[in-house]
Order: sequence, then C-alpha cells, then structure tokens
Amino acid sequence: MEDFKLNEEMDLAFENGDFSIENTDQQNIELILLTHKGSFKEYPILGVGITDYLKSPEIISRLRLENEINNQLEYDNFTIKEVDVNNLENIHIDGNY
Repeated sequence: MEDFKLNEEMDLAFENGDFSIENTDQQNIELILLTHKGSFKEYPILGVGITDYLKSPEIISRLRLENEINNQLEYDNFTIKEVDVNNLENIHIDGNY
C-alpha cells in the first residue's frame, strides 16, 4: 500500500520539497505494534501496545501478545500467514495487505 512515509521521529518525511510517498506496509505494522488502543481516534480499538508485553517474559504474555498481534493486524485488513513471538528481540510477522 502506498501512503505518506514517516521518518524516524514519526514526522512526515519529505523528498524534493514534497511529501514522500512510498510502500508503507512495514510502517503500518510498526505503528500498530507500538501504539496503544485509543491512539488512533478514528479507530479507537486499534493498537497492540507491545511495550506492555515486553516487560513480562512469561509464556502466557507471549501467547497473549501473539493473539493481540493477530487480532489487530486482521482488524487492519492484513492477511496473516504466520506470527512468531518466541524471540521478543525479533518478532516475525509474515503476510500482506
């Protein structure tokens, strides 16, 4: 999906004096994982709040995190093939919009 690209500071990125428009699939997934519910006013139930899950290494938290990622990405019309949260340093998400 092509959309406005954000820079590292989560501000709009500019290219040649205009908004940068690129494929933003990865950016959208990152935003959904990082934000908490209520962050998107138009979609108040969208957001994983992954930092809350990373504080607890318990297996139950990982299962809840995997379930929450599945639910939130499906809510955003992302087709999920696989979600693997066994390594919290490198969460693997396979699918497409």
